[in-house]
Amino acid sequence: MTPETPTPLWKNVLEIIAVVAGTFYAVLAYWQWHTMHRSLLVDQRAWISVVFPSNFPLEGASIPAPIQLTNTGKTPAKDVEGDIVATVLKRGDEPLFDYSVGHPHNRLHAGAIFPNTPINTTVTLVRYGPQTAEPIIPTPELRQEIASGQSFIIFYGRITYADIFGVWHWTTFCTGSGSAIQSNDLKKCVSYNDVDNN
Repeated sequence: MTPETPTPLWKNVLEIIAVVAGTFYAVLAYWQWHTMHRSLLVDQRAWISVVFPSNFPLEGASIPAPIQLTNTGKTPAKDVEGDIVATVLKRGDEPLFDYSVGHPHNRLHAGAIFPNTPINTTVTLVRYGPQTAEPIIPTPELRQEIASGQSFIIFYGRITYADIFGVWHWTTFCTGSGSAIQSNDLKKCVSYNDVDNN
């Protein structure tokens, strides 16, 4: 029996280099796949946006706030729901952006929204009471309060929906009307316009 000859050092080094290179390539390939998969999901997902009113008509028996839910993505948005507040606040009052129990608001159910097939709906401005909401009537006094800067209209909400991949998304929106909305409140309102980063 002949004794085994030891493997030359250069062969051991080559094997180690091959293992390291193979591992590096596997990690690189995984990250490339992950990035491509993520890009595909973002490209193909539903994107719900809210087109809110440019003004609020103050003539009539109530104050309507027409909105349009639009899916600008490439696939349907499913289980679309929303919480919306449409009301009049006094100068200095701040919007709460809170839809939990004890904070009355409107609830919207839109089901599925398909790409390029917007859904239009109108929410009436109301005063939210603990039990029931009362429509706000645009009386001459209210019109004067808004014109003089004593009151302002605020309209905000949060929409949630799922894409076809089962990932949940949200978008928030806010707009106001009237000179009584203070610069800080307006900044909070504008900053509330946002979307998820899923």
